[in-house]
Amino acid sequence: MPMYEFVQVDTGDKRDFFYRMDNAPCIGEIVEHSGEQYKRVVNFQVDAGMEAKVHGYPYVSNSLPRNLEGCDTNRQGKPVITSRNHERDLMSRHNLGRD
Repeated sequence: MPMYEFVQVDTGDKRDFFYRMDNAPCIGEIVEHSGEQYKRVVNFQVDAGMEAKVHGYPYVSNSLPRNLEGCDTNRQGKPVITSRNHERDLMSRHNLGRD
């Protein structure tokens, strides 16, 4: 079963919970675990590792969601990352991590 990221509603603490893919809560949905409420959040990662090293900047991200706010896109709507600073800005703005 895959793990999904949640944020505790009152404290903002992050936790991962296991759900079957066909039973996973939607993003933004609130669920209860051990008497506490958790909100499911987006858990994408910027795939900068090999792309930036091999091709340099700019590069097209294949792991980020299409039409991501704060990015130019290619014809398919995939985000174009223009620099390391742009990566950092996206990671902080959308609560992402670097893969």
